[in-house]
Amino acid sequence: MKRIIHYFSKNYLPRWLVFAFDLTVVIISWFIAFLLRFNFDLGDVEAFISILHLAIILPVFITAFWRSKSFAGILRHSTPEDVVHILSATLFSALTITFISFVSRKLNAPPVLAIPYSIIIIHFLLVSTSLVIMRLLVKLIFQNWLKSHKDPQKIMIYGAGWKGKITLSTLLMDTTMNNKVIGFIDDNTSLSNKYISGVRIYSPSDAFSKIIPEHEVTEIILAIDNSKITKERKREITDECLKQNLTIKEVPAVKNWINGELQAKSIRPISIEDLLGRSSILLDRNKIEGGLKDSVVLVTGAAGSIGSEIVRQLISFKVKRVVLFDKAESDLYNLQQEILAKKVHNDFVVVVGDVTNPMKLRRIFTEHSPTIVFNAAAYKHVPLMEEYPSEAVHVNVGGTKILADLSIEFGVQKFVFISTDKAVNPTNVMGATKRISEMYIQSLVQSEKITTQFIITRFGNVLGSNGSVVPLFKKQIENGGPITITHRDITRYFMTIPEACQLVLEAGFMGKGGEIFVFDMGEPIKIYDLAKKMILLSGFVPEIDIKIKTIGLRPGEKLYEELLSDKEALQPTHNEKIMIGKVIKHDLQIVNEITDLLVNLEEMSREELVEQMMRIVPEFISMNSHYSNGEKKLPPPTEHRKLFKKKTRQMA
Repeated sequence: MKRIIHYFSKNYLPRWLVFAFDLTVVIISWFIAFLLRFNFDLGDVEAFISILHLAIILPVFITAFWRSKSFAGILRHSTPEDVVHILSATLFSALTITFISFVSRKLNAPPVLAIPYSIIIIHFLLVSTSLVIMRLLVKLIFQNWLKSHKDPQKIMIYGAGWKGKITLSTLLMDTTMNNKVIGFIDDNTSLSNKYISGVRIYSPSDAFSKIIPEHEVTEIILAIDNSKITKERKREITDECLKQNLTIKEVPAVKNWINGELQAKSIRPISIEDLLGRSSILLDRNKIEGGLKDSVVLVTGAAGSIGSEIVRQLISFKVKRVVLFDKAESDLYNLQQEILAKKVHNDFVVVVGDVTNPMKLRRIFTEHSPTIVFNAAAYKHVPLMEEYPSEAVHVNVGGTKILADLSIEFGVQKFVFISTDKAVNPTNVMGATKRISEMYIQSLVQSEKITTQFIITRFGNVLGSNGSVVPLFKKQIENGGPITITHRDITRYFMTIPEACQLVLEAGFMGKGGEIFVFDMGEPIKIYDLAKKMILLSGFVPEIDIKIKTIGLRPGEKLYEELLSDKEALQPTHNEKIMIGKVIKHDLQIVNEITDLLVNLEEMSREELVEQMMRIVPEFISMNSHYSNGEKKLPPPTEHRKLFKKKTRQMA
């Protein structure tokens, strides 16, 4: 018996076997119906019953079962829908047999066809009841008997709404895990002490102080629609769960359910991205859609974390064409395949190339005539750019200048530059190059001859981007640790990639040209606290299961990021998450000549190059690196160096 139970706990009954069983019930019920009708008088039964009756009822029931597919469901997962299929099949069969019996009487057909109506009714009730009970019995066996040998996983469901009810039903049907739902938790106090399907609802205070400790609950499943809960409340619930060493999982959005149905294996551990992001952004879609309608949009750095998300969001609007430009051909190919799989109707073009190649970019502008440019192409890894400042200058400054100049030449309407909080009071090469690019763009805006609207967007770290701290920590946890942080007091601003890109689109069509849009990044987060929370969410104990190791600040890294310099001030916009920074005036001719010189100073050493960047950006103070802001003994000056020094003095 144990072998049979074990086999069917891992496998499903074949459909043909269920079909054969249902027909067997039909046959047995037919004879029982006669016994019941004639009070078990075998003489009367023998006088009225005929083996030929089976030639009538079996084809009818076979047809009904086949049409309704009542045998196709998985018995252990039977649902009310399966019961409806059974009742519709048996009722159709009973009505068909009744019709045959009625017609036979009217046509004086052989008596064997004139089946008593009372027999048909009794048979319908027997078959319907037997098949429904059989399915419920199998379901009950799999929910209780097969799980009885295991210690149950004690769970509470947070949220007693429609999502919570579906979660309860899914857990009860799951035979792979021995789940026991202790109760619901809901913030709505009017639901406290009420029941759903026999399961009690508790308030959060009662659940966390009494029920969870008493019943030794080990897991909480968050089953609340994201539109019904703020990110702040989700963080509060998670923090309370982590304090009590509870595993916390979340029911995915309905769009991610398999074939529109929730499955237990789809209920996943809550991710750090879910907690660090903010509530959904309400975009001014009409303004964005109006700005994008019939536009040709060029996105540089399209294969990167930010660029690819901008592309995903652009194709949801009515743009004429999106041109995807990047030199990372593998990532660009993957993005291309992703878009093709979505079968979007927008026209899009994939181009492999480098933003520092003016001839390639000119061909793109000539062939596609973009009306909007999003420049997300950049080298962004701080420690690497400290080692290779010429590359950072070449791409981040040179590439931006080429794109901006071509945008002016070809009459682009809008140019949106993706900057960073590291451009504010920069302490590293990467941030300094972004600040120089900002200065060049700001100087372009101040020329009355230029009609292109130049917009700068500035924000901090994005969660899950290539090379960011969250994927690194995840990998370190998977490898058993340790998690490495550079300093216990280091803080950073965080934003999810979709959120950042939504704000980029909003700002792009909010700006009239020349603004620096600064995004509300929320409160800065301590990286040490982030590491601890990620360890806890993974089911481990910080410093015991997974160590946290401090390795020291990296070259160019500072403890605290800033979104504004002392010279900039903020003005509000209609979107509370977007603010405008004050524009600092720069002379276009001088900045243009300086950036040209900087990009073309190939013979300089990296120390000399960084020193020239410090002259352009006086607030650039290199941190934790071999560069300094003091005077250096340079080689005999070339004409380039003399001119550079003269121009920076003029700018100052």
